[in-house]
Formats: sequence, structure tokens, C-alpha cells
Amino acid sequence: MPATIADLRTGLADALGTISGLRIYEVVPEDPTPPGATIRLTSVTYDSTLCRGSDQFDFLVPVFVGRADDRTAQVRLEQFIAGTGASSVKTAIEADPTLGGRCQVATVTEAKNLGTQDQPNGMSYLVVDFAVTVHA
Repeated sequence: MPATIADLRTGLADALGTISGLRIYEVVPEDPTPPGATIRLTSVTYDSTLCRGSDQFDFLVPVFVGRADDRTAQVRLEQFIAGTGASSVKTAIEADPTLGGRCQVATVTEAKNLGTQDQPNGMSYLVVDFAVTVHA
């Protein structure tokens, strides 16, 4: 039976949960606590391989840190952006590219849109968006 979107989101959450201290939100929270990551489905391409072989699911995974100290926030965010290491989002997701057997392959294709995001609660976060492509 093919994986559901919820299955894929859970697989991504489990993978990101291996990063120490990173809070994972499978749905966009009203009042998130940094450092954290949310998992958002952005598009589905049906029949990415012929005859219903697989679909392509594109996720956006914004990772955010608090800005109490700008230098510390940037250093922490750069640890998530790094291509390797214990805090690397790419390493965490691609350590098991099947997301626990939920998909054929998951890859982190880019980190983009590094910037500041103001929250309704008055807080300001430093954020980077990770593009993740999943074939299932």
C-alpha cells in the first residue's frame, strides 16, 4: 500500500528528531518554540514514474532559531544548513533515505530563503527553508 502524506510527514519528523535540541512540528504551530522545524507539503507531482510507479512529494521544511543574540543565532542556523554533521538537516533526512521504509527515496535538494521572520507574538526568528523531494 502506498505511503500517505501523513506517513511521509511522520518519516521526515522522525528523521529530523535525530537532531539534538530541535523541536519538530508536523503541523504549523500557533506559537512555536525555537529552535524548531515545521514540515509543509508544497506540491505533489503524480505519476513521476510511468503507470503509477510513484508520485513526487515536495516538502518545505523551515528551520528557525531565536534571535536573542544575532551571532549565536546565525552560527546555530549554519549548523543546520551544513551538508554534514550532527545538526545537519541534510544528513538527518538522508541517513535513511527511505524514511523508515515509507518511501523510495527522500533527498534534501536545497537550503534557501535565509532571513528574518517576525512572529505575531512579537518574537523574531532567523529562518532557512529546506526543500525536500520525496518519491513514494
